[in-house]
Amino acid sequence: MIYTNLIDAYDRMMEFVEKHMNDPFYQDEKANRVSLRDKIFREAISNIISHREYTGGAPARLMIYRDKVVLDNPCSPHHFGEITPQNLRPYAKNPTLCKFMIQLGRFDQLGSGVTNINKYLPLYAKGAKPIFNETPHGFELTLPLAETKEIPEEGTKWAPSRHQVKAQVEAQVGAQVEAQVVLNILTACMETPLSSGQIATALGHKTLSGNLRKALPILREHELIEYTVPDKPKSRLQKYRLTAKGKQLLEGGE
Repeated sequence: MIYTNLIDAYDRMMEFVEKHMNDPFYQDEKANRVSLRDKIFREAISNIISHREYTGGAPARLMIYRDKVVLDNPCSPHHFGEITPQNLRPYAKNPTLCKFMIQLGRFDQLGSGVTNINKYLPLYAKGAKPIFNETPHGFELTLPLAETKEIPEEGTKWAPSRHQVKAQVEAQVGAQVEAQVVLNILTACMETPLSSGQIATALGHKTLSGNLRKALPILREHELIEYTVPDKPKSRLQKYRLTAKGKQLLEGGE
């Protein structure tokens, strides 16, 4: 339960999502790392804050299940039924609040939630389509979490399904390093060898430190990655690439 101002409420809900939802590695066509999780949930959370009916006593809810995420919200319905990019007619239920959230950069513009979530959810959960629905009781957004293996989109890096390979990662490296960190490193090196600095950057870190620094020698020890210059470990040209064993692990093999 969150009882605070709307600015802090947004931050706390985003923290809740970051704690409980994966953020698979993804690069756009310009090789920039994009957080699909943030792209989706910044819009979804901004939507329930901006369009809620605040004169009623019913709470807005964010519910994370194994196979879906549901956000529902008491509001004064304007469009009954399912909302799609094709029939979208943006309507600000709280115009002043919507403008304020846009100025804060919490979402792009009125109606951008439907557009952006439809764009990024299929990349986050392969094949999934969001369901925006307005009923006499309010607004509901359902975000299915497809369990199928991730397939590369044209011009993007491969992003593995955590549900399919996490157990195998844990079986390989045990408790030596967090499985999430292992998956991120292996995925980053999937298509091309990377230096330690490039790995840190690809994973959204400024420098190689903490779990990342600890993980690299452990992954080499378990033959999941290897040096590109094995005879000169400290070479300034040194990079890391996946081994056949590492590729098999990402592909869901034993």
